[in-house]
Amino acid sequence: MVTLNFTFTPEAASKVHDILVCLAKFSDSVSIEARRDRLTFTALNSSKSAYASFALEGNKFFSQYECLPGNGGAEGRFTCSMYSKALLSVFKGRLDDARGKDTAIDHCDVSVQDRPDQTECRFVIKMVCKQGVTKTYKLTYESVEVMHALFDKNMANNKWSIQSALLKEYIEYFSPKTEQLDIYAEDSRVIFTSYTEKIMSGKEILKHPLHTAVAVNTSDFREFSAQEKMHIIISVKDFKAIVIHADTLKTNLKAYYSYPTRPLQFSYASDGMYCEFTLMTAGDHSEVPTPSATVMPTRASTRVQSAVSERSGSRNERLEMPPPTVPASRASTRRVRNPSLAKRAPSSRPADPDPESLFIPADEEDNRWDPVNYRNDEETLGWDASADDGIGIHPTFRDSGSLTRSESQDSAEALPPTQRISQIQGLW
Repeated sequence: MVTLNFTFTPEAASKVHDILVCLAKFSDSVSIEARRDRLTFTALNSSKSAYASFALEGNKFFSQYECLPGNGGAEGRFTCSMYSKALLSVFKGRLDDARGKDTAIDHCDVSVQDRPDQTECRFVIKMVCKQGVTKTYKLTYESVEVMHALFDKNMANNKWSIQSALLKEYIEYFSPKTEQLDIYAEDSRVIFTSYTEKIMSGKEILKHPLHTAVAVNTSDFREFSAQEKMHIIISVKDFKAIVIHADTLKTNLKAYYSYPTRPLQFSYASDGMYCEFTLMTAGDHSEVPTPSATVMPTRASTRVQSAVSERSGSRNERLEMPPPTVPASRASTRRVRNPSLAKRAPSSRPADPDPESLFIPADEEDNRWDPVNYRNDEETLGWDASADDGIGIHPTFRDSGSLTRSESQDSAEALPPTQRISQIQGLW
């Protein structure tokens, strides 16, 4: 048989109400663990991904506290579980409000009825009001083994601390439909991004995933020591519940974590109350950038490289494909019309200084295919010294174009163009 008796002040009873409201957001049931020096309220969600614990120190939080475990040992404890709604029906809001005549109390006495001669084990709660009215509640509890989440703060090399009131202003921007929260630090800023990947297909209420990001400067933190460019993903619902309760105590919220997929713990304390929340995190720690990480080519750079290779390949094909041969009479006519061209010595083309360049060097520009400029170019009449009438139409200097190739390439050119109208003017 266990002996457990404690008394709440109106302020402490109101804080118990806030504790129960917070725990109800994690689980439908609340586990209670009583030791000689403290009383602990805990909750574990159904997926075992979030754990909440509120430890109330016996000599600070309570006006009177007595706990004698049944085994009589120093480490003995009493554990039980009750529904959150049952406790919330007793510890209502505004218990410390003097303006509420029906809800204001003078103190609250709690005892455990655990006797062999009793048919049921009950939690007996007496609300003693200021007007001499006493409200008595007897709640049935279940004896269970309370599980606690293990977290080693010494292994958490990332930590930060910030005012809960400041975080409460930021979470108001998060949509109630979002599910995940991404915490990311970069360039002296911490970015809180709430998002959801769910898209409702039935009524199409949500056609696009929600995405809200809030950036906070690291100077706004009381303490900040965390690795940059590392994403920590937790539940938005759990984060909101933690921040809202921390704001009721007007205290600083501290976070401890190591890397993604490892637990993260939020903690804060105030007036003999020690609050801890251990949450599961998502993400891949291999995505954290390291000095030896290789940079993958982007799509734009790959496209540029493809364009360069195609341009250089087409340019090489154009230079390697020789034009058709020219008759000997046509070549002799070219030598007669411009003797200076025949005296040019063959010169070797210099190598391309930048084979990956997108532009053709100036010495490789081919002006033979430029459009004809009648204003700047002056037509010149030429003749064929071979006296061969079967050659056909003879081109002018402008039509033939300038030669910039070696002598091996002077014997070949493209198909001759047709005779221009300007060449036959004055014949009729």
